[in-house]
Amino acid sequence: MLNVHCERIPDKITTDMINVKSLLRATSTKIVLLFLLVITIGLWLVSHYLLTFQNKEMDWEWYDIGGVQVTRTTDTHQLLFRRVYPFQQAVIFTSLTLDNRFDLFTIFNHSCTPDQTYTVTVKRDKGPQQQPLICHENGRELSFRLVMTRPHPLSITFDQQSITFQPRNWALAFLKKDQFIQKNKHYFCTKKHFDACQYEWSRD
Repeated sequence: MLNVHCERIPDKITTDMINVKSLLRATSTKIVLLFLLVITIGLWLVSHYLLTFQNKEMDWEWYDIGGVQVTRTTDTHQLLFRRVYPFQQAVIFTSLTLDNRFDLFTIFNHSCTPDQTYTVTVKRDKGPQQQPLICHENGRELSFRLVMTRPHPLSITFDQQSITFQPRNWALAFLKKDQFIQKNKHYFCTKKHFDACQYEWSRD
């Protein structure tokens, strides 16, 4: 008869294997957590940069995930929207005039001198048009303003850099709604529309 002698695997080997697996799991968990931390910090830094870029001493916050930011002016509590274009070093501010027209104010971060002429190409349905740019007194900003009764898609090109304004990506109807509520504060305040109670119409 054949006798087979089986040796028992020492408990130490099994224990060592478990310890190695636990170590690997712990290490991979730490790597994943570190990666998530780096991503979170990176996103926060990007968000902070976009919210503070050309903020004009106003506190901006995200209106939607599409990149539109929103704030209110400190003096008149007028609602403002804007979108930052970091790669083109530009920003578009959007608000309403007193007669409910859309005011688009665009700023380019670009060195300039007041005695030099700068232009921007604005392309819309009517074709491209040249618009003059104004050099800010700080010598680091060029800006121009467009006022439209109805907002239309635009392509704005300066220094071979282009940005687009697409009205459907902005909650522009909300600007008109907010302005109407402000103008009729007393009615909407009685209807428990708390924004109307807080932000009274105070524009000249």
